[in-house]
Amino acid sequence: MDILKFNPIYKPTLWGSETWVVSAVKGSESVVINGEDRGMTLPEVVQRYGKEFLGEPVLAHTDTDFPLLIKFIDARQDLSIQVHPGDALSKARHGKMGKNEMWYVMEADRGSQLIAGFKQRMDVNDYAHKVADGSIEGDLCKTNVMPGDCFYIPAGRVHGIGAGMEIAEIQQTSDVTYRIYDYMRKDREGKLRELHTELALEAINFDDITTDPKVHYMEHRNQLTPLVCCPYFVTNEIKITMPFHREYQEESFHIYISLEGCSFIYPDKGRGIFLHKGEAIVVPASVRQLWIMPDEQAKLLETYVGCQE
Repeated sequence: MDILKFNPIYKPTLWGSETWVVSAVKGSESVVINGEDRGMTLPEVVQRYGKEFLGEPVLAHTDTDFPLLIKFIDARQDLSIQVHPGDALSKARHGKMGKNEMWYVMEADRGSQLIAGFKQRMDVNDYAHKVADGSIEGDLCKTNVMPGDCFYIPAGRVHGIGAGMEIAEIQQTSDVTYRIYDYMRKDREGKLRELHTELALEAINFDDITTDPKVHYMEHRNQLTPLVCCPYFVTNEIKITMPFHREYQEESFHIYISLEGCSFIYPDKGRGIFLHKGEAIVVPASVRQLWIMPDEQAKLLETYVGCQE
């Protein structure tokens, strides 16, 4: 199989825009733009190649569904305050997977903030009242951000991306989001946007109290820098100024997301491909090693599905 690159799916929003670069979400399926599989959707690729593409352990766990969704988020205004349900609740209500996700801040204006978790305990009985009058903001943990900051957002964590930042997002393949509070903002028709106050109640982890939600890591040049390891994905940062060799121990597809610079990526078998800033590629599980050749300097995220019980 070839390393695959897909068409970007641009989604304008009330607060800015999202670009989905790897997606198997129904109605927003990525389409291959290179190689022999050009024109196929990501779900069609999975159906055609199965374990050769996903990896046998991933296929056994996902049952032919592609498990990850990759986005770039350009937040020009504050996003709504949200929460995502976990797998059990989402399957029971919607027949879909839940949503655990992570963010990597690519750009951020001075003073930009995001929300992740509660800063103090809130009485569940006060929840609906605080949503109605907007005072819930006072219970949430707001954090200043700068480029390179990383956050893990497990299902159940109340969160919100603030204005003035660009973020790379890695998440489970799911479009289930409960909007808790939206700053009394109106849509293009002048109507207040729908809130999911009651639906969110059961999804929220009210014990999720934190003063420092950032993922703390020490960046290493020309080697893997671990960022997030959870049951749904493993993510590393790769910042390189010289050719970088990757030999896989994991039997999984690997996704590379370009944050800075340009790289040429080529596998042990098959054709290589260029990867520019703002793009992503999927390396099939059948590829066991590859080389990343940066144009002077490059920064990438590498993500894949690790071992799951």
